[in-house]
Amino acid sequence: MYFMRLQRCVGAGATRKASNGSGLMAENTVALVSFVLTLMVFSYLLGDLPLIGILYRVAVYIFVGMTAAFTLVVSYEGVILPYLQDIQNVETSWTTLGNAADVAIFFTALLFGLLLLLKPIRSLTWLTNSVYAVVIVVGASVAVVGALNGTIFPLLQATAAIPEDLTADFSAMVDTLIIFIGTMSALFYFHYQVRANGAGGEQQSRLSRGFRHIGKVFIVTALGAIYASMILSSLTILTERISFLFQIGA
Repeated sequence: MYFMRLQRCVGAGATRKASNGSGLMAENTVALVSFVLTLMVFSYLLGDLPLIGILYRVAVYIFVGMTAAFTLVVSYEGVILPYLQDIQNVETSWTTLGNAADVAIFFTALLFGLLLLLKPIRSLTWLTNSVYAVVIVVGASVAVVGALNGTIFPLLQATAAIPEDLTADFSAMVDTLIIFIGTMSALFYFHYQVRANGAGGEQQSRLSRGFRHIGKVFIVTALGAIYASMILSSLTILTERISFLFQIGA
């Protein structure tokens, strides 16, 4: 009995060591692959040299291919598979029209996907272009609705909202005034209005030009802040990659 327990303990320890060893090997392999791909991306700095300039392209191709594969897997597991499971159950429905509408939507999407595969056939490109037109129109409509509900309407509500402590806090009053002027002048910048002058030409009023210049200042400031945040994010990623290279090299 004692020897059987000893054998079990030894076997469990060996299994644990093997699992730890395989996990460490996999971790080292991932680190090595990441190291090589990082060097391939940084080879872009060397220019289009023979046998070196192609390394960056290979790394980009690998990234694009893995991104497409990851998107496909996530779309299948997160959208297509749950949709197929739900349309098989009458009690569950993705729309208010019922299960039959879900089935029709699924087969319509499948038909659109098959029509996109007809792009190489020149005589049937009008079908593919029709699908593209539907996708572009629907995407533009969704983008407009998202911009209205997610950006413009909340911005207008925040502009029109008056803080409760506006009279007591001078800084809150100044912030509200700046937000109001910035929002209205930025929106007015995209409105071009002229009037006829005595010489038969067209000109803007001084008030209109001044308000447009104020809106331009606010727009440029916002774009500069966005650009600066993008630069900081890029520098953070670059710093992390460089430190990763030094860690692997050490």
